Amino acid sequence: MAYNTNVYFIFLILVAVVYSITPKRYRYVTLLLGSLIFAYSFSRVFISWTLLAGGIAWLGGIFIDKIVSQEKGLKGDEKKKVKKRAKAAMLIPVISLLAILIGLKYTNFIVTEIMKAVGTNSLIISQRLKSLVVPIGISFYTLQAISYLLDIYWKREKAEKNPLKVLLFLMFFPTLMEGPIARWGDVKDSLFEGNPITLDTISDGSIRIVIGLFKRMIISDRLNVVVNRLYAPNLQLDGVMILLTAVVTTVQLYMEFAGTIDIVIGSAKIFGITLPENFRQPFFAKSAAEFWRRWHITLGTWFKNYIFYPVSTSGLMKKWGRFGRKHCGKYLTNVVTSAIALLPVWILNGLWHGPKWPYIIYGIYYFIILLLEVVLKPAGERIHRGLHLSEDGKPLGIIRMVRTWIIIIFGEMLFRANTFGQFLHMMASLFIFPGNSINYTLNTKVLGLDIGDVIVAIAGSIIVFIVDYKLEKDPMYLSRIHELSRVKRWGLYYVMIFSIVIFGAYGVGYTPADLIYAGF
Repeated sequence: MAYNTNVYFIFLILVAVVYSITPKRYRYVTLLLGSLIFAYSFSRVFISWTLLAGGIAWLGGIFIDKIVSQEKGLKGDEKKKVKKRAKAAMLIPVISLLAILIGLKYTNFIVTEIMKAVGTNSLIISQRLKSLVVPIGISFYTLQAISYLLDIYWKREKAEKNPLKVLLFLMFFPTLMEGPIARWGDVKDSLFEGNPITLDTISDGSIRIVIGLFKRMIISDRLNVVVNRLYAPNLQLDGVMILLTAVVTTVQLYMEFAGTIDIVIGSAKIFGITLPENFRQPFFAKSAAEFWRRWHITLGTWFKNYIFYPVSTSGLMKKWGRFGRKHCGKYLTNVVTSAIALLPVWILNGLWHGPKWPYIIYGIYYFIILLLEVVLKPAGERIHRGLHLSEDGKPLGIIRMVRTWIIIIFGEMLFRANTFGQFLHMMASLFIFPGNSINYTLNTKVLGLDIGDVIVAIAGSIIVFIVDYKLEKDPMYLSRIHELSRVKRWGLYYVMIFSIVIFGAYGVGYTPADLIYAGF
């Protein structure tokens, strides 16, 4: 029941029909039942782990809220005792959730690496580890559950007494497989309100779904054929093809993930539910740091709110800040503080994506890049002044954008590589020029697409990036569709729908791109 299949849309319509005839106060129950069916279709009996996580979050939230509410009016030692109890009440459910995540998702990787290190290989252990089934969406709902508990602990939110509402928050079916990662405060009003389904919600949601299908079926699923071939084992590529691989990988991943998120947000809109955006024209970023404020926004926000800020504002870091500014200078203090706060963020970011070395090294890659941006910022500003380049001028902006593209495309190539060794081999092949190895650049038998498919993929990508450019200039660009006359508006709808029907990559010879982030 993947988001880009007919089965999903039939399911979405059925849930919407039942939702509409359900009394308003119980509509959230309809959404929960739909979400349970959706999750069961993927996880079967292993949905019990998802239910357990929901129970831990619900009970943990109630206990934390009960204890932190006792702090009011207390002073001195009594307040310290309550704070310690509240911290313990927070740590128990958070550690429990992390234990479930690590146990199901990372045990295989950890034990396998240990066996490699000690030079042993147990077939029985390997078979038992492979029998572990990871519930769908575990990385997403675990982060949401932890954010819910921490927000209660930090007194940003009150605990929800209704366990069904907490469970729906964690496993709302459009968000279960690929996010976005929502905070309780962002969605609680619209998720449980029981908003009616109207022509406006259907129209708004359907437009967003069609945009997502355009990205997925016309571009991503088509480029998926190329990407799978380019990452085939033992394929020898020259420098031109490596550059092509890096670019195509990045575009395919963007269209797959952003397109799926469009479908997710559109599905929620039909029910009058507003989800946080997960992409904001990422290829217009002028630095790696800005890129991550535009790409997978909710994941970056989660790490910023629950890892980066707590580390950088901890008592130990404050002591270092005072000592460093006094004895080491502001610049070095800032660099060390950034390094200490960024390291856990990016190690965990890589691990969150999965138990594979390319993901872990992907996190380290961005840690190094972002730290270098902090380290080199003063020197860069001096060079710009010497060259009379305005920090806000177009020439410098273009240079920074191109530099960021280079960082991104090689980062995504690392992300997509089957092994770190394959990535290193591909990077070494950058210096093999056409003529020294087989030149695959125009060989459609290797690319897997004919010239017509290539033209459609390029044309579709250009359309998407033009729309992104328009959105960069005017964030309300897409909403202005409603300002068009009825004839123009419906004409545009039909063009979008028929373009998917005519140019979508489906049928014989095409395999829909896997929901990459659903595996995380």
